[in-house]
Amino acid sequence: MTKENGFDNGFLTDSKQWKKTIKENDLKRAEESRASLQALTEKVERERAANQELFYKAISKTRKEEEKKRAVELEKAKARALDKVEEEYEKHGVKSSKTEKLENAYRSTLRNLRGLDD
Repeated sequence: MTKENGFDNGFLTDSKQWKKTIKENDLKRAEESRASLQALTEKVERERAANQELFYKAISKTRKEEEKKRAVELEKAKARALDKVEEEYEKHGVKSSKTEKLENAYRSTLRNLRGLDD
């Protein structure tokens, strides 16, 4: 039987060496676990940050689209309200700016026609 580093034919016979080997193995496993956990934590954090950025971009895009849609709808509503008011006044003989522009265009066209004033 030969003893090398506390081993006797492949078996640990020295209790101090045996405890030291166990402690070293435990420390090695603990460090490997810690490193593995740290790597996993970093990976999860990167994925979370990427997902959060995508989510923010989607929300931002949706919000901008809704704001544009709101602005278009608001302009349409303003135009309808203005047309309604102008229509109501035209019934009472007050010409709208649209009607005045149209009449001015007709007058201009009629002045430019030859043969009517000759």
